[in-house]
Amino acid sequence: MKKEWLSNFLSPGDLDKIKEEINNVERRTCGEIRLSLRDKRNFFEKLYKCHELAVRDFEKMGMTNTKNKTGILVFIVFGERYYDILADEGIYNKIPDSTWNNLEAKLKEEFRSGNYLTGILQIIDRMGDALCREFPREDDDVNELSDEVVVH
Repeated sequence: MKKEWLSNFLSPGDLDKIKEEINNVERRTCGEIRLSLRDKRNFFEKLYKCHELAVRDFEKMGMTNTKNKTGILVFIVFGERYYDILADEGIYNKIPDSTWNNLEAKLKEEFRSGNYLTGILQIIDRMGDALCREFPREDDDVNELSDEVVVH
């Protein structure tokens, strides 16, 4: 286990299932999905709003480096009940904000019920549906970013 706090929400097997779901979705689209998880902001991170940390992770994790600008970051701070979905400019040009807002609402609903894994897997699957419509997999597509879940 990477971080002790995480066991309150997800198991190592759950992280593997999430990675597998990301990989399955990415086989159908040229989109790239990453997941960044935190328990809460540390002392220095409290100088920033959670959204600012999400933007920082988006950049640090290379989400803007995809060929078609199709990176999506799911950013979760469990201890502060903060959830954010950030998408690169290629996605925002074709998929409206309401799609991501609806996914965040669904994630919050599942988390309130303690269904952490289910909530994450469902939004990844639904992201895949939206991405496949607008960004189908190309013949020369490669997995541009790691599918590993980042745990801070």
